[in-house]
Amino acid sequence: MNKNTIISGFILSAVMILNTGCIQRFFGQNEPLTVDNTTTMPKKKYKEYKNPDVECNDDLTLKKSDCDRGTISKEQLKKRPKNGEKHILKSIRGKTIHIIERPNGFIFPEYKNKIIILEMFGKDCPHCLKEIPTIDKIRRRYRGRLEVIAIQAQGRMDRATARAYINGYRIRYPIIEGDDATNLQYFIQKTYGWRGILPYTLVIKNGITEFAYSGEVDYPDIKKDIDTLF
Repeated sequence: MNKNTIISGFILSAVMILNTGCIQRFFGQNEPLTVDNTTTMPKKKYKEYKNPDVECNDDLTLKKSDCDRGTISKEQLKKRPKNGEKHILKSIRGKTIHIIERPNGFIFPEYKNKIIILEMFGKDCPHCLKEIPTIDKIRRRYRGRLEVIAIQAQGRMDRATARAYINGYRIRYPIIEGDDATNLQYFIQKTYGWRGILPYTLVIKNGITEFAYSGEVDYPDIKKDIDTLF
């Protein structure tokens, strides 16, 4: 057997091995991530920010439930989830808000041409309370071009408590009770990997999520990001 025959045989064997896919499986491939064996996580195109100070173990001496509302199971949903679901929700003050799911964001028919901050927060979460002035300041800075919609993800408030909470913290943006938006929160869990840590904030422009913040976000950080969208 001459040298050329040996080389040709080696090359042929290598090609056959490559075609079996063994090499690809050995080195790994970029396969989509599935959640609950039903949902494919889209490629991450948004910027994600995580604040380690909100992990329920900082110097605020919090109980875990104060900043971790936990995840929502399918048994807690109001109805069976479906792709592109249209959520018809009411704020505590009675405003009807439609939120339509997209694979990489949301459509808000009542707020056309506006950037939307969609925030999950809790009435008993100290980090959320600290973040209220930041969110309000951002809303005032971009008045007319940006709106905030907040989902109150911890235990429903009665009417008197809700009124005192909104007036006490001078909240001017709509708040929706989390018990009325379980399907929406479930979608956010599956799509963005949210695990119930509060606060959790998304910034959406033209139906596409641009930024995600896990934990309390500082004013300079969110302002810097939002400035890039104008």
